[in-house]
Amino acid sequence: MKLEIENISLNIDGNLIIDNLNLNIYEQEIISIIGPSASGKSSLLRIIAGFENINSGRVKINGVIVDDRSKVVEPQNRKVGIIFQDLALFPHLNCENNILFGIAKHTPTEKSKRLERLSTLLDISGILKSFPHEISGGQQQRVAIARALAPKPEILLLDEPFSALDEKLKETLMSDVKKLLQEEKITTIVITHNIKEAFEISDKIAFLDNKKIIQYDTAYNLYHKPVTKEIADFCGIGSFIQGKVIDTTHVQTELGQFFGDTSKFSIGSIVKVMIRPDDIIHDDNSTKSAKVIEKSFHGSDFLYKLELSDGERVFCYTPSHHNHSLNEVIGIKPVIDHLIIFN
Repeated sequence: MKLEIENISLNIDGNLIIDNLNLNIYEQEIISIIGPSASGKSSLLRIIAGFENINSGRVKINGVIVDDRSKVVEPQNRKVGIIFQDLALFPHLNCENNILFGIAKHTPTEKSKRLERLSTLLDISGILKSFPHEISGGQQQRVAIARALAPKPEILLLDEPFSALDEKLKETLMSDVKKLLQEEKITTIVITHNIKEAFEISDKIAFLDNKKIIQYDTAYNLYHKPVTKEIADFCGIGSFIQGKVIDTTHVQTELGQFFGDTSKFSIGSIVKVMIRPDDIIHDDNSTKSAKVIEKSFHGSDFLYKLELSDGERVFCYTPSHHNHSLNEVIGIKPVIDHLIIFN
């Protein structure tokens, strides 16, 4: 185990920010922490780094207690690197000296080897003599990451590291950073509001809400098996249609009868069934149909918003050669592999 967070609480100026939170992260894992604004994500990062001291509970890194009220290890002694959203590169230092800042006491040979490795892996060898204001935002991100990794931290914390970048640049940088973190074998925690970023870079994802971790799982399970409606909404496009529980394994909806575990609901109860766009397949030969009321072109596909016969609405991804008009009625076929229902 690399990081163990046990029943921690944080109170700032009389406001409870984190309440009885638990989280365990294994060595070399890349995990993301997501959740609504003001849910405590950045505060949790500050606790791990040592910038905030908890009011109760315990934080351990590599089996060593770094904060339990009676003992607090200072930030500089935790072997934790952190990159904030504003990067905070030193404007008076060129990129090379920014990267070497945290290893100033190393030998010249050690510094040279570390600089060469990181600049090669992050593809910034050509800008080492440039100053931060002379390079692009994406290059600044790479320099900030190199600076954080130079001292070989046990854990790297990234607070919204890709938020200021355009999509194409973001995808390239995320791919490069993930490979680098895996090569360096660094346990990493990423704070992000962007679910796509979390899905792409993470081994596991923690959903933080109501001051604690609500679900800690793979990206696949957060998308297909969310434990709350809030997580379902946060993790991707979807809709909720009415259903009626028939027995312990079936629910009846306007789209038909679906199979799954309904045992926690009483027979005859009315529930909401989550429908993702990939649960609905466009099929001209289907006996079921729906009316196109909105459409969005994504290049390789359309995202259709469809109205069912009872007025309920669902979404459907369709290959872009199926170009249907608004108010056109099209055939659909539900394919529900994961039955997710809520009260």
